[in-house]
Amino acid sequence: MLSAFRKSFVRDLEEGRGFLWWPVAVAIGAAFYFAPASEPSLADLVLAGLGLLAALVLIIRHPLAAPFSAILIGLACAGFLHAALVTRLASHPVFPFERTITVRGHIVAVEDRGKGTARLLVRPAEMDPRPRSGLPPFVRVTTRGEVPAPGEAVTMLARLAPPMPPPLPGGYDFARVAWFSGVGASGFTYGPVKPWLGAPPPDTKLALLSSIETVRMTAAGRIRAALAGDTGAIAAALIVGDRAGISDATNEVMRIAGVSHVLSISGMHMSLVAAFLFGGIRLILALIPPLALTLPIKKIAAMLSMLGTGAYFVVSGMDVPAERSMITVAVSLFAVLIDRRALSLRVIAVAALVTLALSPEAVMEPGAQMSFAAVVALMAGLEAWRARRGEAVDGDDVNWLARLVRRFALWIVAALAATVVAGLATLPMALYHFGRLAPLGMIANLVTEPLVSFLIMPMALIAALLMPLGLEGVPLAVMGAGIDAMIAVARVVANWTPGGGLYGRPMGWTMLAVVAGGLWICLWRGRKRWLGLAPVLVGLAFVGAGSPPGLIVAGDGSLALVRQQDGAWHKVGAKGGFMLNVWTAAVGIDPADVTSLDREAACDAEACLLKAAQGRPSVSVVSQPLAFGDDCSTTAIVVSGLEAPPWCQPAGALVDQRVLASTGTITYDIQMSGDGGVHLKESGRVLGNPRRPWLAPMR
Repeated sequence: MLSAFRKSFVRDLEEGRGFLWWPVAVAIGAAFYFAPASEPSLADLVLAGLGLLAALVLIIRHPLAAPFSAILIGLACAGFLHAALVTRLASHPVFPFERTITVRGHIVAVEDRGKGTARLLVRPAEMDPRPRSGLPPFVRVTTRGEVPAPGEAVTMLARLAPPMPPPLPGGYDFARVAWFSGVGASGFTYGPVKPWLGAPPPDTKLALLSSIETVRMTAAGRIRAALAGDTGAIAAALIVGDRAGISDATNEVMRIAGVSHVLSISGMHMSLVAAFLFGGIRLILALIPPLALTLPIKKIAAMLSMLGTGAYFVVSGMDVPAERSMITVAVSLFAVLIDRRALSLRVIAVAALVTLALSPEAVMEPGAQMSFAAVVALMAGLEAWRARRGEAVDGDDVNWLARLVRRFALWIVAALAATVVAGLATLPMALYHFGRLAPLGMIANLVTEPLVSFLIMPMALIAALLMPLGLEGVPLAVMGAGIDAMIAVARVVANWTPGGGLYGRPMGWTMLAVVAGGLWICLWRGRKRWLGLAPVLVGLAFVGAGSPPGLIVAGDGSLALVRQQDGAWHKVGAKGGFMLNVWTAAVGIDPADVTSLDREAACDAEACLLKAAQGRPSVSVVSQPLAFGDDCSTTAIVVSGLEAPPWCQPAGALVDQRVLASTGTITYDIQMSGDGGVHLKESGRVLGNPRRPWLAPMR
């Protein structure tokens, strides 16, 4: 048995199957750099360098017989070091702390948020007072009133703060995303944005970006003028990547239904645009005999569709998910140019390596994880289907109607299989990052996928091509009908989904086990691939194991979420907003129960107090210094964004500004003794030591 498995591994490696694991190894190395809360030490970097050096020596000395494991270890070390290098190369000033400041600069991009508000991306030229660390490359602000045009020089009075760190340990790191986007501060303006008289002209790069943004804004305005409400907002999102106008209600029902991926310019959109351009151009060339007989029309179609898809990428806003998708499409079309199969796991591996080389931080992005998981699973399934099906084709003796019916039936089966496979492949990432399942998402995707593939996106492409001629009205109307149908399906599925699909975030190792097992199944061939079922089943078996923390404290000390021993949750402190939404999703609180979380907390202008009860300690969130006098002596756990006086010694624990400055949002397990004693055991924190470079320095 072992001999058979060994021969099977050797055969796969000899056929180049080991290359498929290269991007996996690089991604693991990058993840080891980005995942910890603290910046790796010099010793960690040296150790990775020695590992890479040892692997290179082994490969150079034995180029044909180097152990596969040595290659993977070397690539993992290279991924770690590359991530550290790219992070340093992206270095720029980060706003040190929240303050009001006058900003003068040029508008780079504008997002119409609806209801009279807009979000601006500004390249600052002057700040008053000027931050000691220097000017960040970009700042992002929300404003009301008249919206300036891209490229316009403006001045504004703004309240700016450092980019937001993760709202929960292990959560989405907004500051890291801002770091690699060059955004060093975000906030809002006081009053309208005004023209900056006497400003220097924008440089060439900014002028080019502004021109692209002007085209996007103009196109989005014409789309919304033709299609009202969420229909127009979604059409604008699909054509120019502007998602700002989509209502919260529609966003939520599409998330619950599992079809929110349609709203982001991603692999599906890029692939559909490339496929329609490639097929259409090739068909047109094939209809012209002199060209079809003398020119390599397939390669010409690949080249032109690559250019067309690149233009779509530029107009769509060039955001990170679109960039990853563009890389994958470009690699696939390049494979056609060099006479290789466009759809294969090897092409996906090359695209993943290019993505990690350009943006190693993508390894931590939910969109990148889910996109590559889905496409790897689909390609592996297609490969297995091809191997089983062989080269069988429709028989010529069957009439055209029978062939048409058969092909339609095969398409239905393939669409259902693809939906199931992609849904299962992305489930671990969706569950971990969003604490949410879409149990009926396969149904919603099966219904909406034909709408998107054969109606919405083709009409989007036609509308974009006809827009310069002013003839986009009819295709936009047809596209709008498809979008309305998609929204209707999402609403029905969302209404059928119990509890909004919220489940809570599982332990990280369980999802890693599922992903590792899934990769093993997809990337190897033969019977040995089914060994991957073991980690998958183990991970799934322990998804519900463990328990959420007993106490979550916001990094600014304004909010706490307390879990009673019977599983009931209680909110103490500020309203919470976005941060509270992230917490409740992570711990699996039903959205219908969120409004009643603070039912037992009593608040006044100085503090909020949750009294002790069976299975929970008393917790106070102090917002004014006077409240320390009473709460420090009567409350078990005192939380505050202020610095507590030295004499404040609550019976359980004090979590004040001195603690939170070095931890950020922090989670605890609560241990209560029989005599009423309370002890907190830290279970996670957002900020580590040394602090990550993309986070504001400690004051």
